[in-house]
Amino acid sequence: MTEDLMEELKNFLNDANLTTYETNAFVALINSSKKFPPTARDISRESEVPLGRIYDILEDLHSKGLVEIIDSRPKKYRAFPVNEALNNLISYQAKQNKREIGYLYDRAKIFESELFEVESSITKTPSRLFWSTAYGMQSIFPVYINAIKNSTEEILFNEYVSQKTTKIIPRGALFYNPIRKAINRGVRVKILWNFQLDERPIDSETEEKNASIFKELTDILKQNFQLDTQLSGFSTRFIHHKIPTLYDIFDKKRIIFKIQNPLKPYQIFTIMNVIDPTLAEKLRENYLSVWNLESID
Repeated sequence: MTEDLMEELKNFLNDANLTTYETNAFVALINSSKKFPPTARDISRESEVPLGRIYDILEDLHSKGLVEIIDSRPKKYRAFPVNEALNNLISYQAKQNKREIGYLYDRAKIFESELFEVESSITKTPSRLFWSTAYGMQSIFPVYINAIKNSTEEILFNEYVSQKTTKIIPRGALFYNPIRKAINRGVRVKILWNFQLDERPIDSETEEKNASIFKELTDILKQNFQLDTQLSGFSTRFIHHKIPTLYDIFDKKRIIFKIQNPLKPYQIFTIMNVIDPTLAEKLRENYLSVWNLESID
């Protein structure tokens, strides 16, 4: 590679937010022997990146798709072909930007909602910032994780019990661990389970069966995620009958409406994420009414 091209490459890497150490290490790898890949110590010497930093730098380059790690003793490293490495880097930056934009978008929705309550000077026309939708569990999970992490006061969950619930919950660390952390920082959490029965009276056998399943659920939450009803700020109850509309409420301002997957009833198919303090307050009143008057602990 000519000096001009090498300088252009360095400028590109700088524009892509690589640090000077990362750029120097990658350039050193490009210039190294392909037949005899260098060790971290070799790269440190050639790039003038301190030995105490070179391992972290190479791991970062690997995570960004610029460097291949060869499993040997000691480990050796090889740069991907430049065109492939740059494409990998662009893909990495795109994913990072998407996450950052998603976070900013979510915060903007909250901020706009707060302004809506206290400022008379802003527009009152509906805005896309007030709602969003997500389809499929891969898209739904991040919405929930952000909502849980951003909660500071209270979370009210409406959950339903299906034939697979007790089998699925033990694998729910991605969902329940953030809830546990929220409780640790002082957020009050309620989980109301429903068994999706219609309004017809139920017999004693069904009542006993539901109570037994609920006890199994609480035991699973306690054993797997330390979500114990003795824990300050956490409580869970159940009702026998179906809740017409499934929704969860975060900090009295955000509502996540849930629609079940008709082909896999144990899964959520889609959600609508809405920020509306007035609606949230009305739904919260309904939730607490069911919780206080109908639910069983």
